[in-house]
Amino acid sequence: MARLIKRGQIWVANLDPGYGIEIRKKRPVLVISSDIFNKQLKTVIVIPISTQVLPLGPEKILIEKDGSGLEKDSAALVVDIRAIDKGRLIKRAGKISKQKLLEVEEAIKLVLGIASLE
Repeated sequence: MARLIKRGQIWVANLDPGYGIEIRKKRPVLVISSDIFNKQLKTVIVIPISTQVLPLGPEKILIEKDGSGLEKDSAALVVDIRAIDKGRLIKRAGKISKQKLLEVEEAIKLVLGIASLE
């Protein structure tokens, strides 16, 4: 049975093995790839989430535990955006609000140089 993976959902993923300073181990990730691609491809684009919240910045977005399915207030580490095989996704943990997803999208634009900090 295929799992329904949707943009804005938070999943627990196994990011091991990593290489160099890449984030590794089991941790929550935010799905940011489009639902169309999530249905068709064997990979999904995610942003790792960390409980190390501070310091926040334009590339590190606060995700509060209330309503998200997370156990603690956490931060989406937008600079660590990556594609992973769907087999790395272990279980669905929750989702973020549409407003929070807009904040993440703005951070992605900054990190990828689509928008300017100025």
